Amino acid sequence: MNKKILSLLLICFCFLTQISFGQSDDKRTKIEISIKDGNKTITVPLRSATVSFTKGANYKDPEDKTDNRSYYFSLDFEKQDINLLRAFATSKNGLDGQITMVDTYGKTPSRKFEFKGAKLDSLSDQLTGDYSSSYFSLYCSLLIIDGVTIQ
Repeated sequence: MNKKILSLLLICFCFLTQISFGQSDDKRTKIEISIKDGNKTITVPLRSATVSFTKGANYKDPEDKTDNRSYYFSLDFEKQDINLLRAFATSKNGLDGQITMVDTYGKTPSRKFEFKGAKLDSLSDQLTGDYSSSYFSLYCSLLIIDGVTIQ
């Protein structure tokens, strides 16, 4: 009888250990945005980041000599950072910075998305009694992904 109870406890312990180990993987990736605002650097954690690039050549007027390339970031924050919002709201020429992604276990390579002249395109804040999030959409004039300039 004691062997059965001990075996059952051992199985339950192994099962619960596996559950808690699987849940700890949720925060293994650290994503941050860092921008240069004058002499200071503002660094804020991100929940997720999406990058997109569009050449826009099909819609370009032949008389228009401006560059139609568009580089966009969609950023999801767990909470609004007022210093970051203030920096984008007051910047007239855009801000330079980077988004980095690091695997805290060191099993996948780090990623770095550098940008130049980023401006706030849209903003969304969601506030509830037990949950909040903030979303920024940025566009920028230059995008460098892991050392590769996108043109």
